Amino acid sequence: MICKYCHKDGLPDRALFCPWCGEKQIRARKKKEEPKYPKFRVLADGTLLGQVMIDGRRETIKAADEAKYRAKIDGLRTGVMELKAHPEKRPLEKVLRAYIDKNDEVLSPATIRGYEVIYKNRFKSYMKKPVGEIDYQKMINAEAKIVAPKTLKNSWALVTAAFRDAKIPVPDVNLPQVPESDEDFLDYEQIQVFLEAIRGDTCEVAALLLLHSLRMSEVLKLDAAEDIKDGMIYVRGAVVPDKNNKLVEKKTNKNRTSRREIPIMIPRLMEILPTEGKAVTVWSSTVSKHIIKACVRAGLPSCSPHDLRRSFASLAYHLKWSERTVQEIGGWNDLNTVHKIYVKLSRKDVNADVEKMKNYYQITTTSSSQAK
Repeated sequence: MICKYCHKDGLPDRALFCPWCGEKQIRARKKKEEPKYPKFRVLADGTLLGQVMIDGRRETIKAADEAKYRAKIDGLRTGVMELKAHPEKRPLEKVLRAYIDKNDEVLSPATIRGYEVIYKNRFKSYMKKPVGEIDYQKMINAEAKIVAPKTLKNSWALVTAAFRDAKIPVPDVNLPQVPESDEDFLDYEQIQVFLEAIRGDTCEVAALLLLHSLRMSEVLKLDAAEDIKDGMIYVRGAVVPDKNNKLVEKKTNKNRTSRREIPIMIPRLMEILPTEGKAVTVWSSTVSKHIIKACVRAGLPSCSPHDLRRSFASLAYHLKWSERTVQEIGGWNDLNTVHKIYVKLSRKDVNADVEKMKNYYQITTTSSSQAK
């Protein structure tokens, strides 16, 4: 070590004083790096206007002078550091917004669209409150008064997912029980009536594809030349609305089992399919309206496009298909979904079974009486 004053070499490391000249060895302190501030422009009234990135979001800064401009930026930056250290101080809307933005390119456009609807319409009076100060059971109770149990369940699912992502403990709450839905579907006799009612309609192709178990999003994706050939329907991808309600094409399906090959089982479909371009060119809302009108005209239950998919499962059950086959052709990921929700026993099947038991007892009683 060399003395800074007499320049003699041989000073012990970390020596405070030089043994030859006696001067104190003052080490130069490392200068603290000055914070950087984004450029600003001066408006006509003298106000400073600029933008700064805070926690991945662009914030606009307006101030009367440069000192206040920098002070506002410092305040924002300090606040972000504090919120990262104490996530429970973040407003609920910030936590949800961060989660939705983070997954915008990862999750399905339809899923993001649903999240945006929840973000805009649910828990309105709690959105600006810090997550650590919210009484979540009270929040659930308030929302339960204005929305259906299933809507509330889906909304809370977004909150819990966002909390886990932000490393915030998920509150323990009680949700209202979701009643089992009693969806409409066509039984095996009603399907024949429906086929006549929809015959010649501009949405007949869509209706017959739905009766082959396709989802509406899968129907809209089908190319007549590429995806339907040799008597098979090749389900590859889907068309869904994004958060701006614009239809976008997905290369992937809802789940891994949705990508499938379906034999064409309704001969009429082969007769009316276009040979090129999109198999269905009308909007999903138009298909829905035409299907409902056809059902009403024929005196059938008022079915949606998804109800026709359910009708496929019901018919397959009536025809004694195994649940595994229904799952494979229908592209359901969970066999329990097929069993509990989609496979509905036809009322006529139930009645036939009841009649069989009645006949059994009638024969037994008659035989007993004759024996006496």
